[in-house]
Amino acid sequence: MKFTIQMLIEESNQLPLSIPIHTIERPCERVEDIGLHVGEAKALLGTLQNHVVRSQLAQLLDSRRPCGVCHQPRTLKGYHSLQFRTAFGDVALKSPRWYSCACEARPLKTTFSPLAQVLTTHIAPELEFLQAKWAAHLSFGAVADLLHDVLPVDTRLHGETVREHVLATAERLEADLGPEQVHFDAFSQRDIEASPDPGAPVTVGLDGGYVRGRDKKAPGANGCFEVIAGKSIPEDGNAKVFALVKSIDQKPRRRLHEVLAAQGVLPRQRVTFLSDGGDSVRSLPGFLHPHSEHMLDWFHIAMRIEQLSQTARGVSGIDANIRKDEILHQLQRTKWFLWHGNVLSAEDTVVNLLDDIDGVLAELDYLDRENHAVLKRLSRTLTEFNGYIVNNRPGIPNYGERYRCHERISTGFVESTINQLVAKRMVKKQQMRWTPRGAHLLLQIRANVLNDDLAGAFRRWYPRFGGAEEAKLAA
Repeated sequence: MKFTIQMLIEESNQLPLSIPIHTIERPCERVEDIGLHVGEAKALLGTLQNHVVRSQLAQLLDSRRPCGVCHQPRTLKGYHSLQFRTAFGDVALKSPRWYSCACEARPLKTTFSPLAQVLTTHIAPELEFLQAKWAAHLSFGAVADLLHDVLPVDTRLHGETVREHVLATAERLEADLGPEQVHFDAFSQRDIEASPDPGAPVTVGLDGGYVRGRDKKAPGANGCFEVIAGKSIPEDGNAKVFALVKSIDQKPRRRLHEVLAAQGVLPRQRVTFLSDGGDSVRSLPGFLHPHSEHMLDWFHIAMRIEQLSQTARGVSGIDANIRKDEILHQLQRTKWFLWHGNVLSAEDTVVNLLDDIDGVLAELDYLDRENHAVLKRLSRTLTEFNGYIVNNRPGIPNYGERYRCHERISTGFVESTINQLVAKRMVKKQQMRWTPRGAHLLLQIRANVLNDDLAGAFRRWYPRFGGAEEAKLAA
């Protein structure tokens, strides 16, 4: 059986023109003979795209060849080759250069390329979008393989090319962000009171993770660098995620501010920032919103106390002259005080416990006995824990009261965000090494994809991105 697929071109004041674009010839005796094969579909799309692009640009050149003033055709200087990359194959074009007409505003004898006014980029926006969208989930090489499997893209498209295109898209997303500011909550009280009635509260969780770096900065260093990720969850509406590499990002506060602005957060709306209390995330949400509160995540407090308890269980009462049960009891008292927001009593309990342990260590040292290794480790971690509580004292509320009021007290949802946003693409099965800049840019792509914002960004850059047919299907 033989089929010939043709394209019909109709132009005003001309007869319709039928052009054969593909011929299929094979028997129809088995199930695998039915319908188009993938290779045939790709060849069909590639040929069709070639004809469509050439026909569109030919009509464009014909309409712009005459001078807009005297209507005389502009003089041709010559042609140069141009390659236009699309999702349905590369199209080789001959781009003309025309001399300016004498009656135009341009200086006489200057030349210009009419296609440069339309082809502002030599990569079709839909191909850029597909590469960025799939690179958020797969390695760059896997994206190239996927596109080769389903689309008639150019055979020279490989992982490195995809990487360059994706990072260029991320750079453009970065350029869309406004400038960084020290204060974003600089509203007067009159402006705050005049703002619309606030919506339901918004909870923003912040946490840090680590990505393997390409370069090791010091001998013995693991070469990892920190990534900060977060998730903003309103009571009504969709949650949004964001991420950044603190050592690279020049406007982290602007990034977080834009996430809240995209969710329609108002000046009088209450925003709760939950974090693990680390230095890198504690200062990020400061002066960001006039009605915000900054709270230390209960999960990290409980986890630290549990680690201290595990260490204390290794204490030998006979050798150390200190009761293990008493240490565990004091740690539980500390946890109880912190749960109820009694930071002062918690600090006193930790300090008293440290004094007891340090006294035992001093006695062992005076008696010339070997110091207890577990006690030394416990003293060191208790000292670190005490500094952790002191540094985060303003962010420790009454967790019990908040819990009974069904308010969030933990960033467990951000732990899953770190896994979803960072680990799945950069740490787990795709364990490649990253530069901080490359990781930061890819995280912007991934965050936009997970937030369903990437298509919106392309529509800002290319107002008719996706075409009218997509809008009709969506309706």
